[in-house]
Amino acid sequence: MSAHEATILAVDDTEVNVDILMGILKNYDVIPALSGKEALEIVKNEKIDLILLDIMMPEMDGYEVCRRLKSEEATRSIPIIFITAKTTESDIKEGFERGAVDYVTKPFNPIELISRVDTHLELRSYQLRLEERITQEIQKSRLKDQVLYQQSKQAAIGELLMHIAHQWKQPLSELSSINLNHLSQIVLQEELSKEGLREDFKKTEQILKFMSDTVETFQEFYKPNTQNSFFDVMDAIHQAIGIIDATYHYHKITLTIENEGNPKAYGNPNQYAQAILNLLTNAKDALLHLPAQAPRRVVVHVASREGKSIVSVSDSGGGMSEETLEKLFTPFVSSRQGAGIGLYMSRGIIERLGGSLGAQNSAEGAQFVVTL
Repeated sequence: MSAHEATILAVDDTEVNVDILMGILKNYDVIPALSGKEALEIVKNEKIDLILLDIMMPEMDGYEVCRRLKSEEATRSIPIIFITAKTTESDIKEGFERGAVDYVTKPFNPIELISRVDTHLELRSYQLRLEERITQEIQKSRLKDQVLYQQSKQAAIGELLMHIAHQWKQPLSELSSINLNHLSQIVLQEELSKEGLREDFKKTEQILKFMSDTVETFQEFYKPNTQNSFFDVMDAIHQAIGIIDATYHYHKITLTIENEGNPKAYGNPNQYAQAILNLLTNAKDALLHLPAQAPRRVVVHVASREGKSIVSVSDSGGGMSEETLEKLFTPFVSSRQGAGIGLYMSRGIIERLGGSLGAQNSAEGAQFVVTL
């Protein structure tokens, strides 16, 4: 936007003054207004880039017009240059305090007026371009977050399938054993006892129920829920552990819970549990690089301080480098192996709930602290 493409609103209750302004600014697009009320109506219907506003007007003075413009989102960023016959320091100071960007005095000095108008139109142009750039960057950031969210969902599906596989490993083995036993009896033409069949059928029912309950647990955990409420922090932690405990058992990871009291928090319990699950998954990934004989430990410590719940997840994986710590919560960075999206998403979840997520090295490895 060049200065001469901009639209200027000239407000003065004296028609002669308006005519003088329009004469000096004849190369600009100037809209006249003879009262504060008329000026406010024009601003509603026209795109105004700069306002020349007389202070001393009847009914509604320039200060009140300025106050109303600055109180509205749509007009508060329009630069206002006060027109005044008063040149005392206190008058000028009051004008700036009311929200003006500059002032011009009566009688008008054409060179000074044009210079001030051009300066603030140029600044206005920079401001609009900056706002446009910020809007574009926000849109890019949102698009990036949408991509990361989709990648996070894909990673979560992979983790989900792995957890289900570990949950079902033992039940499927037991079912296979029962079937092989019956098959061998048939092949060897041995008599199948009714009591044995009854017991095996009962055991099969129990196994299938366990597998069905597992699916329901996973469905409940991943079910979308946007409702915030007060919830028991330990319940959310147990919900997350219920998803990953079989995977921990499979990898011979010892999980210990240290609970000081029973804190509650406000937010979305499912989202909170998802963030905790991501931290438990990250701890698991950090431990998988250890030698088979090395102890694999994860400690979840739960406490309450000054009305806030504080949950730490610590592992014995040896900790992180300073470089990793600095970049830890950026996309595609994890404490060890893995997609590196979970920690980024976890911090986003916790911050949206009004809390914080930090990381540090502890005596044995990494420690993540959730405060809510």
